[in-house]
Amino acid sequence: MKTIREYAILGERHDIMDALKLLTQAYINQCGISLGCRTIVYDAAESWQERLAWMDLPLSEMARKESLVCVMPFITSEYDPEEYDKYDITGMDKKELLDGCKQIIQEEIFDEATTEVLCWGLLKALERFEPHVQINEIIEAISSEGIPLKGILTKQQCCNTTIIMQQPYPDVWLYATELVRDARELLLKGYDDYRWLRSMESEIMALYPKYQKELENRKKGSNYRKLCTFDDVYGPLVRETVLLMPEKLIHEWFGLEFYDY
Repeated sequence: MKTIREYAILGERHDIMDALKLLTQAYINQCGISLGCRTIVYDAAESWQERLAWMDLPLSEMARKESLVCVMPFITSEYDPEEYDKYDITGMDKKELLDGCKQIIQEEIFDEATTEVLCWGLLKALERFEPHVQINEIIEAISSEGIPLKGILTKQQCCNTTIIMQQPYPDVWLYATELVRDARELLLKGYDDYRWLRSMESEIMALYPKYQKELENRKKGSNYRKLCTFDDVYGPLVRETVLLMPEKLIHEWFGLEFYDY
């Protein structure tokens, strides 16, 4: 019987779309059968999704922006959202994932090809548990005005690219709900968004009475609902920016107080 790593070596050679179809079919097979097995399959398939996101195939753009469950119906028509979206996955630590994968191999739950792509995807997924593989990469770019920009890339995966700008504006968090393959694009947009939002003082100040009134209306509500007041009032203004937590910037610039836990 092969080990997980031996299966993974074989799995890496598979076509990306074939691998995703096999794993989507395996996920369907485990709906209503095994939560743990379904979770292992899903985690493995996410690794193949990320591989797809780095390429230029028909589903690559969707793979960069959407969760795997949203992509599955486009991988195979066998995935019916009305039937399978009601099933969920669970949290599993590294040991639980490895032990579960070994059990899948021992019990021959899937065919050889599915087991191969499953093992490759799972080992890639397990890398997130290793601190030495975490991204901490310096990104540099030049703005249209010739200003040097610098940031630290901390995440670059499906549905999440995050940069902490260091220059010219230190410790400004930038976030995109997709895998941005060229992280410099996010850094450049963050710089432009910062300058644009800083110039919107009149609009920001004009909305503040509305914010205060809405927060007062929610004073007996949950902390979460009060926290959402900023998004509800200022969302139309800041939603298209890549600035994470723009309310903190607005507070620093103009001294406006916003609800926080």
